[in-house]
Amino acid sequence: MDEFTISIPRERPFGAVAGLVVGGIAARHEVTLDVLDDLQLALDALLDAVGSDPGHVTIVLRVDSGAIALSVGPLPTDTAGTLEQDAGAGIDLKRLLETVVDDVVVASRDGGSWVELQKAYVQAESAS
Repeated sequence: MDEFTISIPRERPFGAVAGLVVGGIAARHEVTLDVLDDLQLALDALLDAVGSDPGHVTIVLRVDSGAIALSVGPLPTDTAGTLEQDAGAGIDLKRLLETVVDDVVVASRDGGSWVELQKAYVQAESAS
């Protein structure tokens, strides 16, 4: 299993850097474009929800054979609360995440709330 950790300022332009890092690592592991698109959509949505308060957000990416896991945090209390409630009728953050990844968990660690996402994949060369 490979694990990569990046910490970026919460300001929106830095989310693009995180997306590039996730994309580069996923490409190195021959992840299909569909899976990569889903991961980047989930990450973008989470980073938008985190907002631009002062401070940093940390992204931990773990790649194993057949699964990719992203942990993002610490999250603002209201974002974590939204993810722990039942999804409403509309398309909110929780519904979007549940649609594009296989597993969404809100966990407490390091004195804050983190979102842990998991997505299974088949390597691109094996997908044909």
